[in-house]
Amino acid sequence: MSRKKAVAGGIGALSALLVAGTVLAPAAGATTRTTDGVNSAFAISATGLLTIKPTPSVNDEDGFSQESVARLRLPASLVDLRALNAQAGAGTAKASILDVSVGLGVGKPLLSASAIEAECENGKATSSLAKAKIGDINLGVAVPPNTAIKVPGLLSVEVNKQVTHKDGSVTVTALSINVDGVQKIELASATCYPGDDDNGGGDDDTPTTKPTETTSKTTKPSSKPSASPSNGGSAPAGDKPTANGKAPTPTPVKAHLDVTG
Repeated sequence: MSRKKAVAGGIGALSALLVAGTVLAPAAGATTRTTDGVNSAFAISATGLLTIKPTPSVNDEDGFSQESVARLRLPASLVDLRALNAQAGAGTAKASILDVSVGLGVGKPLLSASAIEAECENGKATSSLAKAKIGDINLGVAVPPNTAIKVPGLLSVEVNKQVTHKDGSVTVTALSINVDGVQKIELASATCYPGDDDNGGGDDDTPTTKPTETTSKTTKPSSKPSASPSNGGSAPAGDKPTANGKAPTPTPVKAHLDVTG
């Protein structure tokens, strides 16, 4: 049997067990983008033949929130994860997992890592991997955004997947796995909005698009202040000599002098 058929068979068998109620999927959690301006995170979700709602899943709609799951292990060597953690609050969101192993029913892990993490803060996203490997490919700690890696005939993995939404929010997922179009698994995902306040929720006056960083130069003020004529741009009549050559009539200027002594 080919590895591709083994993967499909493993997922199909597990899906049948789930339908029969033999195996229970992890507890349902909230989705990651329910309210504008709310930061959120989850450690794992899956769609396709096997459905796992985001677990653990948190958002900061009511302030800082954090949840953890000690271990998530599914039959048929599909997924084995430890120390799943998700947190959101104070303008940030973060999800992390330790000892990642994704076998998809073929025995030997197709994907493994000692740790993965996704984090965003005020609309800026990053992710990191430790001792990560996909098939025979070793991955570095920091992988460029939206790096796609394919295992021919089996699956494709998008590493450091980053998506900017129309509302200005950004979602970063450390690992997004697609098995031949029939199964999708997302590991360590966080969503943030730009310019959030410390208690979660957006600021109505904050632009929804990411601001462009610009460098402005400070202009030195002129050492000589410019005069602002009050009679249509010409100097006051008292400042000019009269026709017969006599001294000009002084122009009164309102001023306040401090009296001391």
